[in-house]
Amino acid sequence: MTGNAIGRAVAIALATLVVFGLVFLREATSPSGEGYWSAIAPAPSGDLYLADEGHRELRLIHAAGGWTRLASTPPGIYRALAVSGSNMLLATEGKLYQSNDTGFRWRAVLNGRFTAVTVLGQWELAGAWADGLYLSDDSGATWTRAMVPAGDTEFEALIPKGFAATLLGLLHSTDGGRTWTHVSGIPDRITALDYVGAGSVVRAGDWRGATWLYDPASGLVTRGANYSGGIESLDGVIATTDGVYPDGPGPLHGREVTRVVRSVDTYYAAAARGPIYRSADGLNWSLAYQG
Repeated sequence: MTGNAIGRAVAIALATLVVFGLVFLREATSPSGEGYWSAIAPAPSGDLYLADEGHRELRLIHAAGGWTRLASTPPGIYRALAVSGSNMLLATEGKLYQSNDTGFRWRAVLNGRFTAVTVLGQWELAGAWADGLYLSDDSGATWTRAMVPAGDTEFEALIPKGFAATLLGLLHSTDGGRTWTHVSGIPDRITALDYVGAGSVVRAGDWRGATWLYDPASGLVTRGANYSGGIESLDGVIATTDGVYPDGPGPLHGREVTRVVRSVDTYYAAAARGPIYRSADGLNWSLAYQG
């Protein structure tokens, strides 16, 4: 083999490794598969809404214990659930479903691999993986495609008031979600978002286990705490691939947790392909739901 041929072979091999590396990066931070994610959202009085994928039901998990069946849910692999009053969005691997009556009736509104949703009153936002970000201002009656930076369509988390976590960083919108720009100073592979207290400061978590604070009023970005696992969810308690923080002995120690939701004064944590646990203080956990 000539030197040029060897060089071409090496270049092709390196290019192949880069392509497979990018695919692995995207898929590693957006796992798919039945039962991996739990589609949960806060409910009134400290209860929890659960879109139970296996039973295709919307269930209400009670803070005092037990659960109630509310309605049927559409087929699919569930990724996320968002609720505001009677308005609901259910993200699945094939479609986005919307309900205006607390889940009693669902309708498919968009096709795509939806991975993140958020709702605030009539305002709804849904992210479709490797596709786009979709906005509704009328409780899901009509949808428009938002403008995002080119190629930045791997959506991990969305929160109201205009923030989106993506594999390329943190996006911010100041016009109700119609156009989005990158927040400078925030790294790539952002996977989780929440607000600090009742203010407007945003906390972002990444797949490396780092957290970042962003104040949109001043534009200031500061580095927060680091954790041993990739961060998957933020809502007071931090959910990672290596358990929850604050950490302590118990059923979630060292276990991958895909989502934490705070409902009034009760925390709920969903283990990957496992049950849901409940805590009053974010430290001591007990079983809340076993599907």
